[in-house]
Amino acid sequence: MHEYDLIADWYASQRAGHMGVPEVTALTASLPAGALVLDVGCGTGLPLTRVLLEHGCQVTGVDSSRELLARFQANFPHVPVLCASILSCELQAQTFDAALAWGVLFHLRHEEQEQAIANIARALKPGAAFLFTSGDAHGSVDGAPMNGVPFRYHSYSVQGYRDLLRAHGLTLETTHTDPGGNVYYLARKTG
Repeated sequence: MHEYDLIADWYASQRAGHMGVPEVTALTASLPAGALVLDVGCGTGLPLTRVLLEHGCQVTGVDSSRELLARFQANFPHVPVLCASILSCELQAQTFDAALAWGVLFHLRHEEQEQAIANIARALKPGAAFLFTSGDAHGSVDGAPMNGVPFRYHSYSVQGYRDLLRAHGLTLETTHTDPGGNVYYLARKTG
């Protein structure tokens, strides 16, 4: 997203905490050794890509912000990245054991979320996990600006995500909200 290019330095300085770390750590515990993981909206890679790598995962990062990816590549020079929107990203016929989309889907309009989920689902192996964050009430809202840059957020209800995931061969297994108010969805590709 172009907005993240405008706030890349500020964003990089703000993402040093542990948000998402317990969830990604739990995800890695369920993966085979050397699992191939698609990190959608990887940003700078901190802290979540680091968690994946520390647990032995082979990561491919995808982000549409050139500025955030420059920081990602400085942090993890040997991890392959694609500078693209997940809406049009060509994943080169790779299949993944898991996908992570932390802080991504809610930036996409509803129809774009469906397209993103379809693209991610196509790249997952049968039985692969998909962990993502989004809202849990259907609608669109203007959020508080980040470092002066406005953002608009979109989400489905939990049932809406359940239906959307099912339409693309995924089953919603669990949802939960962390102390910071982030809503996590864990889905798995069927068949």
